[in-house]
Order: sequence, then structure tokens, then C-alpha cells
Amino acid sequence: MRPTIRIAILLTLVALLGMSLVPAAVNAQSGNQWTAYYYANTDWSGNPNYTETIPYINYNWGYASPGFGLPSDNFTITYVTQAFFYAGYYDFTTTADDEAALVIDGVTYIDTRGQGQSGKSQTVQVAMWQGTHQVQVFYREYTSSAYIFVTWAYNKGAYYPPAPQPTPPPPPSNNPNTCAPQSQPNVVTQFGDYTSCIQQGLHQSACFQSSGQWDSPNIGSIETEPQIQLWMACTPDSVASFPVSCDAQVPPASYKCSKTGAGYFPQ
Repeated sequence: MRPTIRIAILLTLVALLGMSLVPAAVNAQSGNQWTAYYYANTDWSGNPNYTETIPYINYNWGYASPGFGLPSDNFTITYVTQAFFYAGYYDFTTTADDEAALVIDGVTYIDTRGQGQSGKSQTVQVAMWQGTHQVQVFYREYTSSAYIFVTWAYNKGAYYPPAPQPTPPPPPSNNPNTCAPQSQPNVVTQFGDYTSCIQQGLHQSACFQSSGQWDSPNIGSIETEPQIQLWMACTPDSVASFPVSCDAQVPPASYKCSKTGAGYFPQ
């Protein structure tokens, strides 16, 4: 059977059965990894007190500390992920006590900082082109109870995907990653092509290929590394400093190059 005939039959079945070729609803907690940076202050300043990788932004600490030597009040957290989206419109929702901001590809879509919206859910619809997007959430707790929840879902009402969006303006100056270098879309080193890992938000070990030399790194040593946050060719195991804030008074943070040479992760 010719391919054109197969396609015609498929489209006829879709029309008859009322089916849709639009992707099903996608939840924010669909396996993408977040890197969480914890600060013992209310303005995300200085180096993080603690950094970890998490699968969800779904926390209710009540009146307790989030852990890691942080106080139960007056702390901030930055969450960062590289997530793949199909083209279309998505509904993003944040619920936070006290405050939260949602930044996608450098554009701030939700920001309750200083708005007196503690505990109130905020939802915004965002047009996404197909590919990998950087999603950042900035959370601030002052006093009393503390919680933060973030989700997103595909909006089935939008059947035609939007065109790629123009280059957005930068987010507010208190975004700690505004002045940091940006990841490269394609990185190839002597230990493999890491483009697919960048696009899909995967750990660098998923794209590693041994060079076959006796002193080359092994997969076990790479799997123990934190996930790369800044994708760019670098000298394996070298250390570099990058800014974490646009405030000149905030010192840069130290990053280490992966044994793959494909990019940096925070030390």
C-alpha cells in the first residue's frame, strides 16, 4: 500500500472517530530533572548553601526548615530545568507561600514577589515551540508556613501549534542566572556527541562514548557526577567561576568541568 494511501486512511479514521493528533496532556512532573539551589537569605544572593537534583517541585514544609542547614524562615530557592515540549499552548500553575516567580527562556510569566498573593494559585497560558526550553522557578519564604507547587499541562483547546517566538527580553535583574553564560545547543567532544542530552535534559552519562584510550574516563565515574548545568566544550576536571547574579556585589560561583568535557556543573 502506498504511503499516501495509508495517510489518507489514517486521517479518515481520525475524523470518523473524533480522535485528535494533538499530544495528550503533559504534567510538569513527567520525568524531567530539576536542580534546586538553596539560599539562607531572602534575595537569592551569594553562593547556594546547598544544591540537589530533584524530580518534582511539590513541597510543603509547614513551619519546618527545608533542611540542609537552612532556617525555617527567610530563605530562598531557585529551581532550574531543561524540559522538552511539543509545539502548542501550555497552562503553567504555581502555588506558593510566600512568593514565587516563573521564568521560561528568560521571560517572566508569573511573579508574585511583593504582590501579597501568598497561598494563591497563579495560572498562565504560554505558547511553546517544539524543542527544549529552560524553565526556572524562584521561591521565597519569609515567615510562618512554607510550600511551593508547580505544574504544567498541554492545553487541548489549541489545535494548531504556534510559530517560534522571537528572542525575549531579559527577566528582572534579581534573577540570579540572568548574567550567567548560556548553554550551547550542540556540544561534541572526544567522548561523544551531547546534542541529544542537551535537547532532552538528560545526564551526560547517557551520551558518553569512551575514546578507547587507557586513561579515558569510564562510565561509572561519569554517572557519579552532578548533571551538567552549562553545556559547552571545556577541559575535563578543570574549574571555572561564573556569575550567579547581575549584582556586582555578589561573588561568582565555582563550577567544575565534567570528565566528558561537555560542560560544567556547580561544585
